Parts: sequence; C-alpha cells; structure tokens
Amino acid sequence: MFKNLFHYTDVGAVRSILEKCELWLTDIRFLNDSQELNEGVSYVLEALKADIYDGSLVEHLVSTQEMLSSNIRNHVSHYINIEPTFVCSFSEAGDQLSQWRAYGDYAIEFDPEVLDLDLFKCIYDAEGKRREAKDITSSAVYGVVAERLDNQGAFGPESERYLQALVRAASTIKDQSFHEEREVRCLVDVHLPSDSLDFREKSGMLVPYIIEKIPFEAIKAVHVGPMRNQELACTAMKAFILTLRHKRISEYAHADHKINVIMSKIPYRSL
Repeated sequence: MFKNLFHYTDVGAVRSILEKCELWLTDIRFLNDSQELNEGVSYVLEALKADIYDGSLVEHLVSTQEMLSSNIRNHVSHYINIEPTFVCSFSEAGDQLSQWRAYGDYAIEFDPEVLDLDLFKCIYDAEGKRREAKDITSSAVYGVVAERLDNQGAFGPESERYLQALVRAASTIKDQSFHEEREVRCLVDVHLPSDSLDFREKSGMLVPYIIEKIPFEAIKAVHVGPMRNQELACTAMKAFILTLRHKRISEYAHADHKINVIMSKIPYRSL
C-alpha cells in the first residue's frame, strides 16, 4: 500500500480540487508523453508470444494467446476510441525538484487509503516491465482457457475482463527517463458515448477528461514549491483553506479536518 501520494500542479488546479473535491482524469492518449501506452502494449504483445509447453491444453493456450494479441492490437487501433482509458497521476516522491519544474509550483498531498481510488504503480526498468508483462499475460491466458473449458471452447465475459487487465498493465509501463517521477496512476475506462465525458482546451485542441469525486478528508496537505515570494504564497494558501472550511463547514462530515500548508525545503535559487 502507498504511504502518501503527491499531485503536482498549478495554483488554479489546487483551488479547484479543494473547492470542488474532484480530480480530472485525462484520456491517456492526450498525456505529455506521446508514447504513452504504445511501449506497454509492445511488452504485453511480446509476452503473449511465449512458447506454451502444457501439452494437454496447448491448442487452447495457443489460440487464446492469438485471440488476446489480436484484441490488444484492435483495442489500440480502434476500440480505444470507444472505450478509452483515463488517467490521473500522483507521485510517491515529495518535494522533488524535477516535479516542481515539470508540473507546477504546488503539490497536494493525499492519504491513499481515504482517497479510495483504483491505483497502479508505474514500472520503469526493463526487467520489471518484462516480469509484469509475463505475469499478467500468463494469468490472462490461463484464466481465459479455464473459462473456455467451462463453455465448450467458447470465449465468455471473463475474456473481456482479462483483456482489460492487459490494457491496465500496458498503461503502467513507462519510459525509463521518467523514473524519478515514481508515478502512481488512477486508471478508469469509460465506454463512449458517456455523460461523464467533458472537454478542456489545450494547445488549440479539445482534450477529453472525466471527473472523479474525492473525500475532503483525503487531502492531507498543500505543499508550496520553490518560488519567488514563497512565504507570501504559503500565507495566502493558509487563508484560502481556512476560508474554504468556514464557508463549506456544513458540507463535510468531519468539519475539524485539518489541511496543512508546507513549504518546500528546496531553495528557489536552485531552479
């Protein structure tokens, strides 16, 4: 289980998250890394090519490998437009310089147990990626075969569940160059069309996102990164949180929940 999770962002997002108690999850295809998902899919497909030595089930196993491989390719090329994966990113690394530089001057610290989301740790090293792909594909292949044996060889609803597990695994495999981020992802699949889908503007185009509501009590602290006038920013954030609690005290079951404001120890001049 994760101890604490940090969501690095800008001051506007901090205000929105605290006021509305919600997170925005972005379609994985619109994240900053243009290779998101593709690398993970390649590891899963490679693992699905593994030789099968169980003679009694070899025919079922091989055909199941082929089916899953085909469906993974179809998902990436076509079905992801119908059921895309949405992502919200957290980090296990607190007060990290590279995160401040990349994502904003603030970080919200969450208690993952209270947050109560489906969270998946990202994998960066090649050996870990191969091991994860091998484990998840083996589980999927044998799980689907077991279902087929119960259904006179036919693929059933469990096949879809195992396919989703493979997509999940692919969604947590990231390039080694991002390893410092120590990313943990909330992943949600949405079948389109959906009333939950919304859009924001970025770089001249619309970016799809969905909203996940979160408990106010999941927010432990707001960290203020290295910036000019950092102490003044902390003072303003403390006043904002105090005002927010006062205005909305009747909306929360635990009105006495405290959100700390913590100043980064990294000196501003190091940026």
